[in-house]
Parts: sequence; C-alpha cells; structure tokens
Amino acid sequence: MKLNRLLSVFGMLLLIAGSLAAQEKPGTLASIEFQKIKNGTVPQYEAGRKQKAAWHKQQNDPLPLLVWETISGDNTGDFIVGRFAQHWADYDKPAVTDEADQAEFEKVMGAYVESVTLRYYNFLPKISNPPSGATGPVKFSEIIIFHVRYGKDSDFRSAISRVYDASQKTKWPVNFEWYALVNGGLTGEYVLSIPHNTWADFEDKPDVKPFRDMLKEAFGQSEADSIVDRIDHSVEKETSEIIKFRPDLSYLPAK
Repeated sequence: MKLNRLLSVFGMLLLIAGSLAAQEKPGTLASIEFQKIKNGTVPQYEAGRKQKAAWHKQQNDPLPLLVWETISGDNTGDFIVGRFAQHWADYDKPAVTDEADQAEFEKVMGAYVESVTLRYYNFLPKISNPPSGATGPVKFSEIIIFHVRYGKDSDFRSAISRVYDASQKTKWPVNFEWYALVNGGLTGEYVLSIPHNTWADFEDKPDVKPFRDMLKEAFGQSEADSIVDRIDHSVEKETSEIIKFRPDLSYLPAK
C-alpha cells in the first residue's frame, strides 16, 4: 500500500514538473488587434499610442506591445497591435489587467478608433524560417493571406511543410514565418509573413532561385509540381498587403 502511494505521489510530481517545463517554453500564440482609425484623426491616435506606450513602461509591463501600420491593400491606413509568444494560460493572469489596459486605451485614444477586431494566431515554428539573430521586427513585412477551402486543410499543411523542407535542403536564403488563425475569423486562414529591411529588398534577386526552381532542385520536377498543385487546389482565395513596423508607437520593455 505504501509503495502504491509513493508511486502515485512520484507520478504526480512528474506531471507537475512536466507542466512547469512546458510553461517555461516560449508560447506560440499571438493576439492581434486590427484597429481602424476614424478619418482625419491619425495624428491624435498616434499621440495616444505614444502615451499608452509610456503608460506600459510605468506599469513595468514585461511584454512588448508591437505596432504596425498597413501601407498597402484594402486595409491601408489601419494599425495592427500585437503581443506574441504567449500561452493560453498567460491570458488568465496578465501583467497588466485587461480592465486597466482597456481604461487607458479609452482614455488616450478611444475617441479616435472606429473599430477594433481581435484575432488569435498560432505561430508555426516547425515550418518557419525567421531571420537568425533577429532582436525585433524589421522595417517592412510582406503579408500574404491564404484562405483554405473547407476540407483541404491537411493538403495545404502538408504542402507548405514540404516547401519548408525544400528551403532547408537547398539552403534557400529567403526568410518567412507562418501563422494559422485559431480564433476570431473565418476558419482555414493562414498568414505568410516575409520580412524586408528596405524597399529595395522587395526586388527579385538574380542570385536567389525562384520558388518553383527551388522546389525542383530539392525534390525533382514531379514532386515540385505535386506541391504546387496541392497549394493551388486547396486555396480558395489569396490576398496580400505590406505593413510597416512603427517602433515609435510600440512599447519595447528594457532588457
């Protein structure tokens, strides 16, 4: 009986230790707010964002609050505000309470915001190739949004996983990050983010193999065609835009 109790206690300790270890790993959730600004009030909104960044500093908030401005596409002029590397459990005990955060938002910029849409995304690190050694967002991000047909999710996921495998096999010097929507919109949304340090960086580079040629080099023509076909047949709609990081409006805690 004593042995059984000892084994039970030991099992519980392993379970707790495993849970704590999991929590210590960086999370993959991103909470993103899409904020549409009232016409003619962008200067007031930006002033309010700077006040709110200063307020987060006063609260000793340990988490960055990152801000981008949409500069192309249907959402041009909208601002994107996000926190990254979260676990779901982190939302239960935020460093700054939701009530205090909302009150400050309403105080310094609420009058200038027409609408706010909150969405949760899951970063997919196993099929992403972010810039090595990056300490924060680059100046521009090229955002490509894929809307996958119902029932085709596994086809799309397997195809983009093979794209990642090909990029690693060929040492393709293109950085990219994948995110999947988990709540807050139409299901089947995947977001591909490609960083660019300058406008010139958007130019095609003669020393970098085109996407299809990279796939062919990695797997041969037949599988390259199969990967592209799976993407083509699983995607219902694709949209693109460019967003610009606004460090002047973001809150970046001191390290």
